[in-house]
Amino acid sequence: MLVEINRRVSGAFHPLRHTNPGVGRQMRRETNDRVTVSRSRNLALAALFGALYAALVIGFAPISNLPIQVRVADALMPLTILFGWPAILGLGIGTVVGNSAADSLTGFPSASIGLDIVGGSLVNLLAGFLAWKIGQRSWRIRNWNASWFIATLVETALTSVVVGGYLSVVFSIPLGLSILGILVGEIIAINIGGFVLLNIIGTSGGLDLLRSWGLQIYGTDRDH
Repeated sequence: MLVEINRRVSGAFHPLRHTNPGVGRQMRRETNDRVTVSRSRNLALAALFGALYAALVIGFAPISNLPIQVRVADALMPLTILFGWPAILGLGIGTVVGNSAADSLTGFPSASIGLDIVGGSLVNLLAGFLAWKIGQRSWRIRNWNASWFIATLVETALTSVVVGGYLSVVFSIPLGLSILGILVGEIIAINIGGFVLLNIIGTSGGLDLLRSWGLQIYGTDRDH
């Protein structure tokens, strides 16, 4: 009798007896919905960066793609530190669109437009990726976040060498002079304009607002 009662009790309260299969399906649906929303936001963010970059390159075409240039669009480059892959890919795609249009508008040697499109987009992808990784470090000088500044220096150095290198061939000018012409403009665009923009958006209030929109933000140990 006792054995039968125990069987009934153990069966009644078995942990799997009252499991609702609908709960598991609901949790999976919610997880899939979150993934879908996250992907949609990342695509929208990448499209926004691409459109902004291309618009700035084309809008400032006379000073965006020649040997002596201040590429205003490159002020967006440091933002890869905060936004990661969506910004990196968006800026890479924006470079393709912006360079192809700006080169056509400014009389860039037609035989070298492809080189500018490929070289410019690849260097922006690499520079943005390296800045993103370096920006996540916790390198500090007292209370100053040195990681962000070092990341922008890497972007400037890499872009100046690569772009200056192939522009020296395209326009038949000395390599050193070509790199110097790009370097000065990149310091203005990235290390001054871009770094200021990064610090404005990277304030605690700005970061909280971005997170409230469901965006994933990187390299923000400074606000802890």
